[in-house]
Amino acid sequence: MAENLEDSIFDDQEAVKYIQANLPQEAKGKFTDDEVLYISDLVYEYYEVNGYLEEEDEVEIDVDDLNEYVVRALKKDEEFRHAHPKLDPETVAWVVRCEMDYEDTLQ
Repeated sequence: MAENLEDSIFDDQEAVKYIQANLPQEAKGKFTDDEVLYISDLVYEYYEVNGYLEEEDEVEIDVDDLNEYVVRALKKDEEFRHAHPKLDPETVAWVVRCEMDYEDTLQ
């Protein structure tokens, strides 16, 4: 995670473009831009819930825990479940990984 992500210039539109462009072929087209942004927001929510946004130093993120958090949240969202009845955690993990890669570009 980028140091002090909250202070970084995080641009939602740029993040979505970056994520969509950097997904592997098997994950491309699985989620709309709005859904990618929603997943990105869930990543940020995870950081907030775990106190990572207040950290001054770079923190080590448990990526498996982060992925599980995001998948659980998506499964609880009725609208998202309706759009993706067979939610693939691996595809979600690719989006999360690309989100984290985008954050690294902000350093």
